[in-house]
Amino acid sequence: MKKKLYHVSATPGITVLEPPVSTHGVSYVYATSDLCLALMFGSKKSFGDFDGILGLNNGKPCFFEAYPGALERVFQDESCYIYEVNPANFEEGKTSFSPEVVSSQPAKVLKCTKVDDLYKVINKLIKQGKIDFHKFSTAPEYVEQMERHIKDRIIRFGVLNNTDSNTYKFCKQKFPQWLEDCEQEIKNSTV
Repeated sequence: MKKKLYHVSATPGITVLEPPVSTHGVSYVYATSDLCLALMFGSKKSFGDFDGILGLNNGKPCFFEAYPGALERVFQDESCYIYEVNPANFEEGKTSFSPEVVSSQPAKVLKCTKVDDLYKVINKLIKQGKIDFHKFSTAPEYVEQMERHIKDRIIRFGVLNNTDSNTYKFCKQKFPQWLEDCEQEIKNSTV
């Protein structure tokens, strides 16, 4: 892999990215060649898939808000660091998210750039058309898409298994009906 690769984090001063155990259950360092997409992972306030759908639309990063004001809640008053990493040891196709590359080995940082106002940068990229942003909508199709997405994540990530977790509490606050629906589905399936 010879492309520039980026890893964005709210943590300053990293010189080597170590591969922690990931949501995939494997120790990986994550990176992408798309800087705009990488910036979408720069907030420490993010609840990831529960803030909305993040992906690619015609090769361009896109974000669909899962609730009103998700973009502001996640990125406002946040700073982050863009780490350009050595592309050696990174592999494609190891996760279901195609723009993501991973390394099971530590990754040396080649360059670090601080972003002081992540919200301002994300909004600028949206205005420039480099990020395809979809503000939360109450249109039935939009709500149905979000409901499928959030319920899938609640089940897939085992959110119901730990009612003391911050993720469960977040879902209880933002998606109480969908959380209740998932609890009921599980209850019905075990009867």
